[in-house]
Amino acid sequence: MTVSPEDLLIDPEQATGKLAAGALFVDVRRPEARAEHGLLPTAVAVEKVDVLRSFDRESPELLADAANPDREIVVFCSSERGSGPVVQKLAELGYTNVTHILGGFSAWKEQGFATHPHDGAVTDA
Repeated sequence: MTVSPEDLLIDPEQATGKLAAGALFVDVRRPEARAEHGLLPTAVAVEKVDVLRSFDRESPELLADAANPDREIVVFCSSERGSGPVVQKLAELGYTNVTHILGGFSAWKEQGFATHPHDGAVTDA
């Protein structure tokens, strides 16, 4: 079954609830975007080209936090256009509880949710 990325979108407020509940947040933005715009608390950075290597459960480079295919995973990029193909790939790999943020990191930050600047200090947007 093919999953549409649009079916897996959640708004930033829903994402904050998932963050508080311990979901794995995966940042697939380019390193330059993370450096320029900041980070989400506890997010793991994974380059888009490394998604298969990091999430294929047969891979020796599988992220330890991604071993359970039922683990709640929230992917984000600068917008949902960047995270959509990633959540679709994760669903194809058998992850059953994966979503991505409507409007991406930009929407998260615009709504004033916590971010970390590049230096690691916690700030509000």
